[in-house]
Amino acid sequence: MPRYLSLFRRAAPFALALACEAAGAGTTTDQPPEEDDDGEPATSSGPTGGGPPETEPDVGPGPAFQCDPWQQDCPPGQKCNLYSLDGDATLDGAKCVPLDDTPAQVGELCLAEDGYGAGPDDCDAGLLCWNVIPGGQGTCIQVCDGMADTPQCPEGQVCGKSFGNYHYMCLTRCDPLDQNCIEGEMCAALSEDFVCAPDVSGDGGQIYDLCTAANDCDRGLMCSPPDAAPMCPQGPEGGCCLPYCEVGGICPDGLECFSFNNPDLAPELGACGQLP
Repeated sequence: MPRYLSLFRRAAPFALALACEAAGAGTTTDQPPEEDDDGEPATSSGPTGGGPPETEPDVGPGPAFQCDPWQQDCPPGQKCNLYSLDGDATLDGAKCVPLDDTPAQVGELCLAEDGYGAGPDDCDAGLLCWNVIPGGQGTCIQVCDGMADTPQCPEGQVCGKSFGNYHYMCLTRCDPLDQNCIEGEMCAALSEDFVCAPDVSGDGGQIYDLCTAANDCDRGLMCSPPDAAPMCPQGPEGGCCLPYCEVGGICPDGLECFSFNNPDLAPELGACGQLP
């Protein structure tokens, strides 16, 4: 009978393309808002004493949202694109940018000359240049259709949420055991599913390495909480790269394969770890 480990029930958020949040209770590399238990970004109520209240994160139409990415309500010849207020990888605003005369379509190569998060790119309206390398080249992916409470994506894709109700992207489902994503991407955990995402592990991402996001480990490894195995680095920030496994299979270094205990996932899928 499979054993369950509750440590693996919550996946680490994505890095770079989906806001560089840390695993578990760690901090982020670019300080997006923290999440409440319901998954929505938390807001600050401000101090109880004197002085002005703290500014709440702007996650909806307002100064940071000059247009609505769901409605694409920019003037002709422009599109509403997400961008970063601080010039980092967290897309926390939206603005009208020029629409290319011959825009790239889903899956085609694109160019974001000023880098990811700047806003302008040559993808069509409703698309975003994603997985952008330092030279500005990336691939167009679809921003989820519909509305914030009922997002939609083409068959075989899942709508990945990052920042508030305005940063949703359609990402391809994958198998973490097969790692059936294209080169440069890996199959990573996204809440109740697994999707292809850019591999941002660099020289790290090996088993027992520190990770700060779901796609910060090498292929076949999951960014698990740091207390999921005794060999993991212990600390208040980040997680630990541990292998996915097939329930009943063998894990390295005496670890056990624990089921995710999630009816929406394949019953044979698990992750290696050790009970505290």
